Amino acid sequence: MRQYETMVIIDAMISDDAIKAEVETIAANITNGNGEILRRDDWGKRKLAYTINKRQHGYYVIFYYKAEASVVANMEAALKLNENVLRWMTLADYPMSEIVYDQTQAQSTEEIIPVDAEEGEAE
Repeated sequence: MRQYETMVIIDAMISDDAIKAEVETIAANITNGNGEILRRDDWGKRKLAYTINKRQHGYYVIFYYKAEASVVANMEAALKLNENVLRWMTLADYPMSEIVYDQTQAQSTEEIIPVDAEEGEAE
């Protein structure tokens, strides 16, 4: 399983209960496909940078989860058919804590300053 993050913008003109139901439906699509939601960030209602489907505001939510590629494909197919979803974007998530750096190729950030025996003399 890989880690993914999906940002979804839901139409903010629908009722708060309908927005909550949409968010829960998206979460259910992830968990029903044997995915595991690691974290969910609800940004709430915000003004869009540009008009989408004659809408000025959207409800932003980001899901961080582990799942197979088929789960992501099924969820995106459901988002495509949902009229209340204005936009979505899924990225493969690479957490910085899991990256292992090769210590042999690491470069020092210290500046090398030569030490002169005659430091005080002017040239």
